[in-house]
Amino acid sequence: MTASRHGLATAAAIAAAVVFAAAGGAVSLWVALADSQRGPGAAFNTAIALSFTVVGAVIASARPRNAVGWLLLAGGVAWADGSAFVDLAHHGIVASPGSVPGATALAIAGSAVRSVGWYVITLAVPIVFPDGRLAGPRWRWLKPALLVVLVAAVIDPLTDPRADLLTFGHWRNPIAPHGAWQAVSALAFLGHFPLSLVLTIAAVAQLVSRWRHGDALRRQQLLLFAAAVAVTFIAAPVALGLGAGGWIFGAAALPLPFAIGFAVLARGLYDLRTAVNRTLVWLMLSAVVVGVYGLVIVGLGGLLHVGREASWLPWAAAGAVAVSFAPLRDSLQRAVNRVTFGRWDEPYAVLAALGQRVEGTADVDRLLADVVAELEGLGLRDVAISDAVGVLLAGAGEQEQRTAMPLSAYGRLVGSLRYSVSATQLRGRDRQLLGDLAGHLGGVLHARRLASDLEHAREQLVLAREEERRRLRRDLHDGLGPALAGHLLRLDVVAAQVGASSDAAADINRLREELRGTVAEVRRVVEGLRPPALDELGLAGALRQVAQRMAAGSPMRIVVTAAELPSMSAAVEVAAFRIVTEAVTNAVKHAAAATCHVELAAAAGRLRLTVEDDGAGLPEHARGVEGHGLQTMRERAEELRGRLRVGKGRDGMGTRVTAELPLPPAQRPAQSAAVTAVAR
Repeated sequence: MTASRHGLATAAAIAAAVVFAAAGGAVSLWVALADSQRGPGAAFNTAIALSFTVVGAVIASARPRNAVGWLLLAGGVAWADGSAFVDLAHHGIVASPGSVPGATALAIAGSAVRSVGWYVITLAVPIVFPDGRLAGPRWRWLKPALLVVLVAAVIDPLTDPRADLLTFGHWRNPIAPHGAWQAVSALAFLGHFPLSLVLTIAAVAQLVSRWRHGDALRRQQLLLFAAAVAVTFIAAPVALGLGAGGWIFGAAALPLPFAIGFAVLARGLYDLRTAVNRTLVWLMLSAVVVGVYGLVIVGLGGLLHVGREASWLPWAAAGAVAVSFAPLRDSLQRAVNRVTFGRWDEPYAVLAALGQRVEGTADVDRLLADVVAELEGLGLRDVAISDAVGVLLAGAGEQEQRTAMPLSAYGRLVGSLRYSVSATQLRGRDRQLLGDLAGHLGGVLHARRLASDLEHAREQLVLAREEERRRLRRDLHDGLGPALAGHLLRLDVVAAQVGASSDAAADINRLREELRGTVAEVRRVVEGLRPPALDELGLAGALRQVAQRMAAGSPMRIVVTAAELPSMSAAVEVAAFRIVTEAVTNAVKHAAAATCHVELAAAAGRLRLTVEDDGAGLPEHARGVEGHGLQTMRERAEELRGRLRVGKGRDGMGTRVTAELPLPPAQRPAQSAAVTAVAR
């Protein structure tokens, strides 16, 4: 019951305020008509005051906790009634002296009340726009400063000799102090005029702060408010320059209260780009149509030597305009769309460009980075693409308040697209384009996952193969090899016991030769399964041994530098050994170099191999074409999801081969400490 009574009292107060403002507006219009003043200026002034009052009433009724509505309501009522008092006093003092009782009191009170209304609308509303609160604790000083301005705005007309009314002729304020007390008026003026300039600057700074820290809706509210205020400021010098009075300024300021009301009340604001787009199209189209019309009349009349008064010329110009209207409109619409909406208005071009990228690249990660750049070029911010488990694949890292769009392929979730919109919300067709792009991205992420699974399976196959080879070599070397050697020794003992003259001696000798061949074949198989030096010397020692062997018959100096290497799998060891051996072999055979540097280092879970010489480098005709050796090295690296690069050496001389191999965990002791070996 109490809440109901409170609501009724609030509604009654709002209705009473609107009635008072309407009464004040009616008085102002009556005075303007009675005194034969300039009708448009008075009408627009009244319309603005009533507009602020009505919009404030609507906001106060719909959002009673938002101070913007109450400030607009109070400011509009004070402006309307204060202006009515001043206009009525002007009628009773200047236009028709003595016709209005108490005209002096009305003049003084009206000047003070009108000043308060102006300051409430021009200062108080921007300070708390759009949510009715200050932007933060550091702006708390604005409220007491505003109170000082309002108090000074009341004191100044009361103490000023002319009550701040410059159109009242020789009339003087009878209650204005004299003598030394006139300083009160000067202090009151300093208290509201200069301080109001400071508050205006602070209000603008606070609005900028709200823009920088606000979301998309808040930025739209501020943009709409700024656009309406900008129109008013632009109209002020135009009105002064043309000498057209206040009606131009009033006409420009009339949309301001409605813009404020729409910004505060609307949940999803109208797309301002659409309004700008349509305005530009019709303004440009109107100008072009007028130009075509005039050009046809002037040009055709001059060409046919007929006067402009010919009756058929306007019909010809109208026909030309009618024929060219549709093509002109379409051309202008496309041009303006490109300016206001960018590539959002070319969905097929965007989708076609993405399709071409998908067809023309094999690097999915780079493709995703290009898609992120494309979406940011469309106006989205903080774009990020993640896989199904949330791992970031491309774009910005974690950001708050981002819109998430799921990416699916073949009925399964494969990732997500996250983004933040700019100040202008996406249109329906923009969201449709984004959904079409998401469909293509889902297919790309699905292909990426399949490729990743395939690479992982191949890597596991290679790792298992090399581990099995290492096990087989160990079994053959430590088991079968010694057993065969033992059998061979026993045959030697048997042969000695039988003697050379025995009939079995020939069979025993033949068996011994076959057994020796079997031992040699086992040794060959063991060495083919895995380089023996890797198990005997480790990776660094095996490469040092290879360098010494290759440098023995060559004038090249081979320098092997190996940092302390962690334990690594058999596959990584074999791949590293084969890649370095092949690269050094190519340098010895083809580079004609004096020095070849081999470097091994492990960091961030990857083994980095570098083979660099100071020779002639790759010939021009061979660049971009890989021979069997380079192709084999690249395949060994890619089998383990590594990569290999071949290019020029330092200072553009020689050839540099760089390979990076991931280091899967392996249960082996760490290899020897750092070592540098030079082979000549």
